[in-house]
Amino acid sequence: MKLFLILMLILILCYLIWQYFELKKFSVTEYKVYSDKVERDYTLAVVADLHGFTYGKENEKLLQAISAANPDMICIPGDMIVGKHVKTHESAVKSFEQFTKIAPVYYSYGNHESKLNRKESAYYSDFLHYEEKLQEQGIHILNQKGEYFDHCLWVCGLEIPISCYKKGICMPLPSRFIETEMPEKPEDAYTIMLAHNPYFSEDYAGWGADLTLCGHYHGGLIRIPGKGSLISPQFKLFPKYDGGDYEIGAKHVLVSRGLGTHTFHVRIFNRAELLVVKIIQKH
Repeated sequence: MKLFLILMLILILCYLIWQYFELKKFSVTEYKVYSDKVERDYTLAVVADLHGFTYGKENEKLLQAISAANPDMICIPGDMIVGKHVKTHESAVKSFEQFTKIAPVYYSYGNHESKLNRKESAYYSDFLHYEEKLQEQGIHILNQKGEYFDHCLWVCGLEIPISCYKKGICMPLPSRFIETEMPEKPEDAYTIMLAHNPYFSEDYAGWGADLTLCGHYHGGLIRIPGKGSLISPQFKLFPKYDGGDYEIGAKHVLVSRGLGTHTFHVRIFNRAELLVVKIIQKH
């Protein structure tokens, strides 16, 4: 019995050391999509679920990886912060400041931003201050709106109801939510949607987004080789859209495993990732 306990303690210690170093690492995952709607090739860097994390001193490792990709734009589909932890707001503001030195930044809100973006939130004033700092930096905050980039890309962001993130329940989007909330998209442009929650991937593609960028699931925290993630934030086992490239008809949904963690600081067979997406002109 004593030997068993010693072995267990050694295993736990080894696991904690491994996780400590694993959470300081990230990979770069590259995807290529093709379209005849674009007149040249574009590169996007996708930063999802950073949650105030930094990699290296002043985030130098992440910034170097983004710079190396030479992106035309940086896309952020939500959760740059951890809701009520105001220190992560400060870290996110610093990250945004560095991002803007590399490329234009497009940002839509995830559940952590949406929780605070309500007058009844105890942290509403903190969030308004955070949002003001981003506006001063020229961040393109896209919630329920879109903007042209270089005349043939249309970048838009969707903020969904906070009720759709409720734990233990997979709530559907309200009927015709996207059609009602979003502006009419231009048919001749290549539409890029930033939408935090991948559970609604089929809705995004059905609406007509050529490329949707998501996060939220953090890769499921624990991934089983050959099977995928173990559990979603709504506690659904083996969620379908947990990380990777999903083709829905002629549309693509790219789901990032995210760059940060919160609450449960666990990543098993599930290294954090920066996405580099190349939109390539189809001849």
